[in-house]
Amino acid sequence: MGRQIHFVVDPQGWCCMGLIIFVWLYNTVFIPKVILFPHYEEGHISVVAIFFYYLCSLFCIVSLLRASVADPGKLPENPKIPITEREYWELCNKCNMMRPKRSHHCSRCGHCVRRMDHHCPWINNCVGEDNHWLFLQLCFYTQILSSYTLILDFCHYYYFLPLKKQNWVRLHFLYEV
Repeated sequence: MGRQIHFVVDPQGWCCMGLIIFVWLYNTVFIPKVILFPHYEEGHISVVAIFFYYLCSLFCIVSLLRASVADPGKLPENPKIPITEREYWELCNKCNMMRPKRSHHCSRCGHCVRRMDHHCPWINNCVGEDNHWLFLQLCFYTQILSSYTLILDFCHYYYFLPLKKQNWVRLHFLYEV
């Protein structure tokens, strides 16, 4: 149960991670620029709403990075099995290593993981005994950020007063092509 850095060489996983980071960067720049900052300038929201959005966004990306590089519970090459626990171990038919009973072999990672839940392509890592709580933390922060963004979008269209100041020069430049 150490805290080792764990990388998986999987092109599909790196593609999913890249997509997630792109969406996160887009939302970290786009949502505040379109919704938060204009409504803050006109006095519809406070600076606390902007701070909370960036705080949720930071927690989300940090938990993503932590879950993706955390060791899921990879079994060592030559585990030392106590004599009293040998009955709780079995031989993996894919890698020919001894593993505890609730361990599974991940075909993407190529090794056995203690109490493996699944291989998640979005974090490009297995979810196992040592990083399961990090995966749940990522799910929690992602849900918080998504819900907050949804609430801000709803308020932007149905609750806040319409924006008085609009940047028509920027809009004309963007859609002139």
